[in-house]
Amino acid sequence: MATVTLPPSLDLPPHLSAQKYFFVCTLTVAAWDTLVLSPRTWRLMKTKEWPALKFLFHFMRVFMPVEFTIVAVAFFDTNWPQSKCEHFFLFEPICTAILMAAASAVHVIRTHAIYEKSRAVLVGMGSLFAVQVVVTAICCGFYRCCIAGPKHNWVGLYWVAPTVLYTASFALALNRSFVSLHLKPLGLWKLMLRDGLNLYGAVWGINMVNMLFWFIMKPTGVEDPIKTIITR
Repeated sequence: MATVTLPPSLDLPPHLSAQKYFFVCTLTVAAWDTLVLSPRTWRLMKTKEWPALKFLFHFMRVFMPVEFTIVAVAFFDTNWPQSKCEHFFLFEPICTAILMAAASAVHVIRTHAIYEKSRAVLVGMGSLFAVQVVVTAICCGFYRCCIAGPKHNWVGLYWVAPTVLYTASFALALNRSFVSLHLKPLGLWKLMLRDGLNLYGAVWGINMVNMLFWFIMKPTGVEDPIKTIITR
């Protein structure tokens, strides 16, 4: 039986191949989500008021697919020169840090609101947000190569900072929801849907798995791109 020889552009290490498949899936879901929610996004845009949450929503709706499209072009273009790549590889971790900052700002605003504008909650969540912005900004300077791999294992703090913030917001949301049961008894399923606990939990769970994967998974060497799978 004849063997098939792949061209260099497709003959990739298993981990990098997995990243390519993962990226295609993520880009497909993002495109579908943008398409399906376009009518609702347009109706919201036409409303007069522009509070912070509305601005952040539209920012992420535009910024995320644009970033993913640019990264996809660079990632799959076999004619992308090495010289250009060396000036581009920080684009992805920087843009991801910006997106995480926007998402975390939403958590701060929502948590502050459900605690009736509590100054203590604002100071606590705001401090975690400030730490996240600083930590992710510093970590962006410690990536390397065209596949944006980390130079050191401690660069995983890039994911620790937002995970701590999302843990705090999930815990505070849970606490607020269970306190409300004393005022109005409600089934746990209805409570979860009413207060969006499933969303808080999903965000927390994804980031926790991401963070643990970073520190637990051991690459086979410097050239092993396994940790680039979670740069996005």
